[in-house]
Amino acid sequence: MLKNIHLVGIVILAGLFIFLRFYSLNNSFFFLNDMGRDMLVLQKWHDTGKPPLLGPQTSVMPFNQSAVYFYLLYPGFLLSGGHPISSVYTSAVFYLSFLLAGYYFLHKDKRLLSTFLISFLLLSIHPQYILQGRFVWNPSFVTPLVITSVFAFYLLIQKFTLKKLLVFSSSTALAISISYSVTPLLLCFFILWLIIDRQHFLKYFIFLIGSLIVLNLPTIFFEIRHNFLLTTSMFTKSPPTISDVVLQQRYYDLARFVFPTNSQNLSTFLLILSILTCLYLVIKHRKNTHSLVFISSTLYLLNALITMVFPFPIHSHYIFGFTSLIFLVISTLPTITSALIVFLFLYNYLQPAQLETYFQPAPRTYSQMVSCYTSYCHQFKEPTFVSVQSGILPFHNGPDHRYALSRSGCKILDIETQNGASKYMSVIVESSNFDTKTNYYELDLFGKHKEINRLNCQPNLEVVTLEKI
Repeated sequence: MLKNIHLVGIVILAGLFIFLRFYSLNNSFFFLNDMGRDMLVLQKWHDTGKPPLLGPQTSVMPFNQSAVYFYLLYPGFLLSGGHPISSVYTSAVFYLSFLLAGYYFLHKDKRLLSTFLISFLLLSIHPQYILQGRFVWNPSFVTPLVITSVFAFYLLIQKFTLKKLLVFSSSTALAISISYSVTPLLLCFFILWLIIDRQHFLKYFIFLIGSLIVLNLPTIFFEIRHNFLLTTSMFTKSPPTISDVVLQQRYYDLARFVFPTNSQNLSTFLLILSILTCLYLVIKHRKNTHSLVFISSTLYLLNALITMVFPFPIHSHYIFGFTSLIFLVISTLPTITSALIVFLFLYNYLQPAQLETYFQPAPRTYSQMVSCYTSYCHQFKEPTFVSVQSGILPFHNGPDHRYALSRSGCKILDIETQNGASKYMSVIVESSNFDTKTNYYELDLFGKHKEINRLNCQPNLEVVTLEKI
């Protein structure tokens, strides 16, 4: 009977997850800056046959993530013929495979399976997961890996085996390699090893470092080939200090991203309550350090402390390690308490007003971009640089527009590396205005210019062609 309930739960969870990720996606799919960056890398790989050695650059350091992220996206890119929506499908397959694998490996332990399913339910309805799952980039893949590493650690503590150690080290290392925002969790695991399982510490350390090396071999190869360019830049650029980032603001940002509500005060209260609850659970279960509730609560507390100490601003894409842990903590609470919290989450995050924010039409869809750029590229045959004047995003390099223009038949050049190779620049104007007074870095690189053509595709999207003078 319980097995059938769990199977029904799997089906319901998969259906809810798919609905929230894909309902009205054709109209609401928003092809954005970072997705365009990813597509350009994958397209270059496809055209040259040379896989990338570096992954996406981080937001706060002059260093790149592992290229394994692009290796994860490439099969979907090929199968879809290069459509940007392939990353959304890849992410969905990744999460659903995680759901099925969790059921397969945990179905004999009903308590662990229930914990796993509750965690998956919470991540399925959390606003940041839905939003960032509908425009995928590297942090989007972190949560299944973090939850896997916590479960593997818990099972390792019960009975040490090399197979479990390999699962733990590879999932943890892959999470960090995809997004360095998970690094605080690694430090938390180090502390837990010393508290709970000191006798196997060296094995943990060797396997984890080994996994990190294997997953970052392309980066290591790049560094050797280019005289440790990235490593050197780490020492030449001064990192931010804690005083540069206001601690209070970091706390508020963490609260509103982890516990998004209509009230900043309520979000802040929920974050404080979660920390106090975990502190209570750690004290209560201090004599049973091998329990999942002690492990997840301790990791949450340590992660909160380390996150506050790290001198970096809190962005929405930095919270996935943090949210993964609070989902686990909630799912390990007594049944009635856990059910009440889950009900409150469902009530808050599945209201029609909240759902409408996910499904409303994008300011401009990928199909609208391609339609516009196909007309433009049919008229304009010269090699051209591309820049963007946008009222949607503050960036002017526009990798998303460069990719769409390239796919539509234009010959696109990089102003940053090929300056002088063309006397034309195509300026994408979206939800903004462009005139002779407009100025930004890419225009300065291009030099003095005059407008020779303007194609208005729709009220919030046009292409202005500039020529050097």
